[in-house]
Amino acid sequence: MAIDPAPYFGPPEIDLAQVDFFQPVPGDVFDAYREVTPLDPGFEDRRELWRLPTYLAVITVGGLSLFGRQCLTRLAGAVRRYR
Repeated sequence: MAIDPAPYFGPPEIDLAQVDFFQPVPGDVFDAYREVTPLDPGFEDRRELWRLPTYLAVITVGGLSLFGRQCLTRLAGAVRRYR
């Protein structure tokens, strides 16, 4: 049994965009999700947008760290892509 420590009623795409934020997960995770609930078309295109708040949080807390700088680069790429 799994317990979600931060339940909310937002779009499930937000959770899916975050599930592999720190480390890749097997493709089976997304395949299993699709078996239960199909993903809306274009999820892969929106994925970085759902990650923007997390990028900002990491940059705020550890902007000078290696991971903070990586997040800054990813944030800049997402903003360029969607402006």
